[in-house]
Amino acid sequence: MENNYQYLLIHSRTPERGIMSPEPVSDIFTVGDVAAYLKLPISTVYRLAERREIPGHKVGRQWRFQRTVIDEWLRKRSEMRTTTILVADDDDDVREVLAEALEGPARRVLQAKNGVEAVQWATGAPVDLVVLDLLMPEMDGVEAYRRIHAARPELPVVIVTGHTESDLMLKVLEIGPFTVLQKPLDIQKFRKVIDLIVGA
Repeated sequence: MENNYQYLLIHSRTPERGIMSPEPVSDIFTVGDVAAYLKLPISTVYRLAERREIPGHKVGRQWRFQRTVIDEWLRKRSEMRTTTILVADDDDDVREVLAEALEGPARRVLQAKNGVEAVQWATGAPVDLVVLDLLMPEMDGVEAYRRIHAARPELPVVIVTGHTESDLMLKVLEIGPFTVLQKPLDIQKFRKVIDLIVGA
């Protein structure tokens, strides 16, 4: 039994025999408890804790959280404006890594696997920033950016590509302003750039 937990012994008697039934009544949460409480994946809670984006502390190697502090964090978070970021990349692994890197309080991360989906999300949802790959099936990043910029010229776009010297880059430069980051990405730098743009 961990010291951080308190147990209340409830006396109960069944027709068969008398038993003492321990019932946990604690305001201290584990990662699993927080994940269940917030309805988030355990991996997401770990990432938020390691980044100090959710209030908690380590006891040895284990994270612990206070229910009252989590409730206050939730209340403040609900008062914050949610920033919606769209990540468009046809590579599932890359898209997942980028989306995970952008997770955080008051953040909503959408994903698109091609240019068609990117245009649909960016023009049909309250998106605040688009992270866009250039080489994608069905509609490449150039055409996707052209349509997004035509519909929402104020929407900031970050182009993530391994082809910064290609003809595609020349074409996209003719459309409008954007930020470009070269693959392979430094995730820490990527996160800082996005934070600066969205003001987080």
